Amino acid sequence: MTYSDMIISSGRGLTFMYRIGGIAIHHGRLLVEHNVNHDFCFVPGGRVEYGENAMEALRREVIEELGEDINIGRLVLVADNLFEMGGEWFQEITLYFLIEFTSGSRVFDRDGPFEGSESGTIFQWLPLDEVAQANLLPVFLRKRVTAVPPAPEYLAHADADSSSRLSPVQSGR
Repeated sequence: MTYSDMIISSGRGLTFMYRIGGIAIHHGRLLVEHNVNHDFCFVPGGRVEYGENAMEALRREVIEELGEDINIGRLVLVADNLFEMGGEWFQEITLYFLIEFTSGSRVFDRDGPFEGSESGTIFQWLPLDEVAQANLLPVFLRKRVTAVPPAPEYLAHADADSSSRLSPVQSGR
């Protein structure tokens, strides 16, 4: 996979990405991923590549990151997220699905942080009662993983200072 294979585009001061995320909950714990270069965690997933549908991308990402196959459940959330990170602005459209690992998966037996298949990725089962205090991003996931919506939701989220930081064309003013 190369950077040019991913659905990503930059212009007018921000980078747009089409992403997918997998919400894996097992025995009252949420599977989260940490990138060693950042101080936050997120659910497994990644960018969709040209020609892939969301479910194909999610399966590919989890296999790449954990070396494990998954069963993909229902769509939980469609998020339109505008945020700043490291001095750069991003807009992501992310589809979040419930996922389950196949029975007998070695992922279930892991306690504490463990390395993924890709360099620089650390995974951990986070107890659901600790999610509200964890640095789980995007922030809106903290509520939605502890009380998974019964039907798919659309959520538009923007960092608090996004309208003042973007040009009038970008902010729709």
